[in-house]
Amino acid sequence: MADEFPLDRKTLLEVMNRLNIGAYITDTSRRIIIWNRKAEEITGHKARDIVGTACWDNVLKHVDKDGHQLCTTRLCPLHRCINLGEETADVTLVFAQKADGRRVAVSVSAAPLRDASGEVVGGIETFRDETRRVIDMEFAGKIQRHLFPRRLPGGETVEFDVRYFPHDVIGGDFYDVFEIEPHRFGVMVADVRGHGVSAALYTMWLKSLEADFAERAGDPPAMISALNRTLSRFVLDESFATGLYGVFDASTGGFTYCNAGHPPPLVYAAETGRVRELESHGLPLGIISDETYVSSTVETAPGDLIFLYTDGLADVTDTDGNMLNATRLGEIISREVPRAREGLLDRVYQAVLDLSRDVALADDCMMLSARRID
Repeated sequence: MADEFPLDRKTLLEVMNRLNIGAYITDTSRRIIIWNRKAEEITGHKARDIVGTACWDNVLKHVDKDGHQLCTTRLCPLHRCINLGEETADVTLVFAQKADGRRVAVSVSAAPLRDASGEVVGGIETFRDETRRVIDMEFAGKIQRHLFPRRLPGGETVEFDVRYFPHDVIGGDFYDVFEIEPHRFGVMVADVRGHGVSAALYTMWLKSLEADFAERAGDPPAMISALNRTLSRFVLDESFATGLYGVFDASTGGFTYCNAGHPPPLVYAAETGRVRELESHGLPLGIISDETYVSSTVETAPGDLIFLYTDGLADVTDTDGNMLNATRLGEIISREVPRAREGLLDRVYQAVLDLSRDVALADDCMMLSARRID
C-alpha cells in the first residue's frame, strides 16, 4: 500500500516538483505514490485525483502510436522496468488521455526505484509533451506514405504482404513492389541509416532514384549498381543505406535478387517446414561507387514463402540479454507460417516483441513476404 512505501515521499515530491518534465513514482504494484506539478500541467490530472490509483486502473489510458493499450498490459514501460530491474533502453512515444478527454503525445522513460539495500521498491516514469513534434511528424508521415504502393500487386500464383512499424511516427525503411511485366515483379527493400524525419527524407530520394532507373528493373545487379553509384556521389560519412532488390517470376517461382549489405532473405519451404537463410552479396549502398554486385536465384515451390525484413526486427535483445538474430527469427517463421495465411506478419512482429526486453523495438521495422500460392 502507499502508506508502506519505504522512501521519504515528502523529500521526493519536493525534488520532483522542481523538474521541468512530468514525473511520477509508483510502488512495485504500480500504485502511484507521487505525481509532480509538471505532470499536472501536461495532463490536467491533479495529484489529489491520481495519487492512490494504479497504472492498471487505466486512468491515463496510455496507448502506443499504433493504438495498442499499455497500462493494462505487460507492454507498460514502467511494468517492464520494475520487473526487469532495468531502466528503459530508449525513449518511448506514447499517447496519454488528459483529464478533459483529449490525447497528448508524450515521450516516456522509466526506471526502477531502489532502496538503500538495492532492492527494487517501485518505479519512476518521466515524460515530456511532444505534441508539436508529433504534429510535424504526422504531416511528414502522410507525405511518406504516398511513396509506398497503395495496393500490392499479385496474381493467381503469388501473394505479397507487407507491414511497416516505424520507431517514431515516421521512419527510414523503404519498400516497393511493382509489376515489371506479366508474371514478373520487382521487389525493393531498403533501410536508411537512422530513423525519424531525417531518414524519411532520404527514402523519398531513394524512391525518386528507383523511378529514374526503371529501365534496369529486370536486372537486379544493374539496379543496385546504379543506385549505389548515384548515392556514393552524395554520401559523406559511412553508408547511406542497406538495400535489396529482386525480381520474382510468378510463372516459375524463381526469385533473383541482389543484396547490398541488407539482412539476408529467409525462405520457408512448405515441404519441410524449415527456413533457410540466403546469401548476401556486397557492401551497403553509398560506400564505394564502383562496388561490384552480383545476383543469386532461389527457386520456390507452391506454399513456399520468401521473407524480407529490415534489421530493426532482428537486432532485438531478449530478456536474457541475447540477440534475436536471423536463426531465431527463422524459428518464429517456421512456427507461424503453418498456423494461418492471414495475419502472418502481425504474428511474427508480436512474437519478436514478446521476446524483447523493451516495450517497442528500438529501430524501424519492416517485413515483406512473397508467398507462392498452392
